Amino acid sequence: MFRPAELVAALKRLDVVNIGAAGTFVVRSSVGAAAIRQAFLDEMPFAPTMAVRPGRDVIALVRSRPFKGVAFSKDLRGWVAVMTGPPKHKPTLPLSSPAGAGWYLRVDEIRGLVALGLQRRHPDRPINTAKSLETALGVPVTVRWWETIEKIAKMLES
Repeated sequence: MFRPAELVAALKRLDVVNIGAAGTFVVRSSVGAAAIRQAFLDEMPFAPTMAVRPGRDVIALVRSRPFKGVAFSKDLRGWVAVMTGPPKHKPTLPLSSPAGAGWYLRVDEIRGLVALGLQRRHPDRPINTAKSLETALGVPVTVRWWETIEKIAKMLES
């Protein structure tokens, strides 16, 4: 069983913080992506797919206010997908699923290894945002709600 608190303790030298229950870790020390990946792999009993982004990129993304003017609610949320590599497919944006005005998932923008968009609550079933995006982009992703990204940026700025 994976225990995030134990991983954080094992990686104390990197000043790692776990945010939420979805496997979001913030490394606050000045270490490169390759060293972060290796440190995590050394401590984990399996090799997870990891998406690692520099803190300065997260802060810049939040400061750019990509969802300016959007009124979030329990039925409309913003998300950020971090890709594990360059997208193999470059869809025409915005990409809506299903197509048309009745969409539940929309990709509005791709910035390097980050995709951004909106999700509406489906009345009958949950939406597997990551799976839909992985199909559309052709690369594994990890998805976080916008408010989680804002929380990470605040932590990094403090």
